[in-house]
Amino acid sequence: MKRRAAAAVLMAACLAGCCLLPACKNKEETPVVTEKLTYADLYETQPVRTAPIEGKAVYKASYGYTLMQEQGYNHFFYQYRAQDGSFADMTAEGEGWQGGGASLTGARMKAGDADAVRTFVAPESGAVRIFGNPRLVSGSQAHVTLMQGGNVLAEYEVTDGKGIWHEQTVTLERGDEVRFIVSGDAEVDWNPTIDYTLSAEKLLHHTVDGYYGDVHPFYDEASGKLYMYYLSTGMQEGEKKEQFSSLLTVSDNFVQYDDVELKMDEQNPPEQELYYALGVYVDAEGRYRSSYGKGGYVGGSVSDDLLVWQNAAEPYIDEADGLLKYTWRAYFDEGVWSGRDPDITYDAESGTYYCVVMNYYSPAEANGEKGLALYRAGEDGKFSTKAVRLVDLTGRGDPECPQLKKIGNRWYLFYSVYGTGTAGNVGYLHYRVGDEGALPEEVDWNSKEEHALEGGDLHAAQVCSVGGMWYLFGWINYRPHANVWGGYLNLAREVYQREDGLLATRCDEYLLSLLNQGHIASFGADARLYGMEARDGAFAVTSQTGSAQLAGTFGRSLIEAEIELPLSASSAGVTLSENGTTYHVRLKRQNGELYLCIESGSAGCSVKVEDADETTFSLIVAADGPFIEAYCNGSVSLSSHTALTGSYTLGLAGSEGAELSAEVYKLADYNNIFD
Repeated sequence: MKRRAAAAVLMAACLAGCCLLPACKNKEETPVVTEKLTYADLYETQPVRTAPIEGKAVYKASYGYTLMQEQGYNHFFYQYRAQDGSFADMTAEGEGWQGGGASLTGARMKAGDADAVRTFVAPESGAVRIFGNPRLVSGSQAHVTLMQGGNVLAEYEVTDGKGIWHEQTVTLERGDEVRFIVSGDAEVDWNPTIDYTLSAEKLLHHTVDGYYGDVHPFYDEASGKLYMYYLSTGMQEGEKKEQFSSLLTVSDNFVQYDDVELKMDEQNPPEQELYYALGVYVDAEGRYRSSYGKGGYVGGSVSDDLLVWQNAAEPYIDEADGLLKYTWRAYFDEGVWSGRDPDITYDAESGTYYCVVMNYYSPAEANGEKGLALYRAGEDGKFSTKAVRLVDLTGRGDPECPQLKKIGNRWYLFYSVYGTGTAGNVGYLHYRVGDEGALPEEVDWNSKEEHALEGGDLHAAQVCSVGGMWYLFGWINYRPHANVWGGYLNLAREVYQREDGLLATRCDEYLLSLLNQGHIASFGADARLYGMEARDGAFAVTSQTGSAQLAGTFGRSLIEAEIELPLSASSAGVTLSENGTTYHVRLKRQNGELYLCIESGSAGCSVKVEDADETTFSLIVAADGPFIEAYCNGSVSLSSHTALTGSYTLGLAGSEGAELSAEVYKLADYNNIFD
């Protein structure tokens, strides 16, 4: 009695000062129609006018024409070449330039009776790197020419939307004219760069000072931005951030990220000072919320702008036991010693908040009985203390960073089992599939088969909803083949539901087009063959093993391979070699199963391909310096941090009976991917 009375007094004190609002009539609401996001929406970049540039700097053609229509701005001019070979300036028309029947509008160049010409006049003398990717927008073929003064540096035939990659290093004198010329009946997109800094290409795989710890992506539909909350590793070289504190980067195009400061509200700070904002969700009223472990319960924080966070707890008296409790806290069930790594999702259809969390059931914690448990709340944020035990993980690594997400008409349980990552590190993403149409608490999760969405080099990955689509992000270990905590983000990876309820992953088609900066080589007649023979445009392996190698070395590359791997053949794929070390990115049959692998000797990682009887494959390999991302048949993906640096010898390799063909393209870098 005393405890209940004291709680009532405290409750009254907590609510003092609150006033009752008069009841108001329900207004008839107009339904909000939300257009479905497209891939293009995710990667959209807002045009920004570039300030005037002088000296030895980087000059992109877009620095001359974006939100600007002026001859000579940032040293770019818009001209046409008449049939007699003379050059003349175009005149401004609409949003672009026209002259002699040719036109330039932004990056697009179209010849007519005259050739379309973009001219750069060198502001300084010095060595420059000139590069770009002319590609067709319309038409069947265009001829493109790069000239320095009266000298032709290079010329190409462009026949498709992928185009070609050109790269030349030359010495310019102040006042030299570098011309980019388009001839023929096709329209060409060409945004070339003249770089006086000769700077190295920047990796696409993003990291931060001190590397990303466990990441928790959240896509905000209101702003169209991707918020990448993550844990600090404490290894910053600049301003130190305490290990396990919440940090944030934000992207408005799914590729490039900016550091953004997180803050705790000064008047009502979250009760957890470190990881107070990680897995973010939107509640029934549209507010942003997050959760964190407090040992004996799950605590909560709330924000109106995703940047400043405050304590979400509000007091109430639990009618079941008369005790003072707080909303947005999931108090652990009887028999639970402690817990960690909570994640909450709101299901609008049932009006339920689901909190999935790791629970330890003995003082031995990770070494004792443990598993994933589910706690539920209504729209008032009052969680039941009675847990639903979902999966027993006793005897295995901890199921870290769990999530419960509804995709289509099924619920999916995600978690990363510690010890399954590279060298026994933080684990890769596992998942189980719920029954069609069943609520999470109705599913016998323990009986469900465990599947994987990645291999050992992508750690603690999480999925996030992106306007009706789903994407996956994790961190790739910052040192190859090593047990470390923290690293680099993988490239944006889409997750989608198959007809059988299993999940598949891919590089979405729009990102793939951005990654491709134009053709640079083919595996053709000049490839060196060993145990292979040319056959109908492909290479067939005619001995126990065979290989084909391209001459020369290649930088960061995008390789597109077509593979026939009959059930009698054991492996086939792409090779990347450097300084005596060779990595195989391949399909491999082993013990009746099929795997996508990135491996060099005993080092590497793999992921199971669910359709083991498949024999025809499209394999895409993005080689970004030391990082490799492989995508197979638009349904299976794999990431790895290798010992390579980005100066590769490229090849194909396979076992007897396999057939392979491939084309090599230039992989975009962090700075030119949106050119």
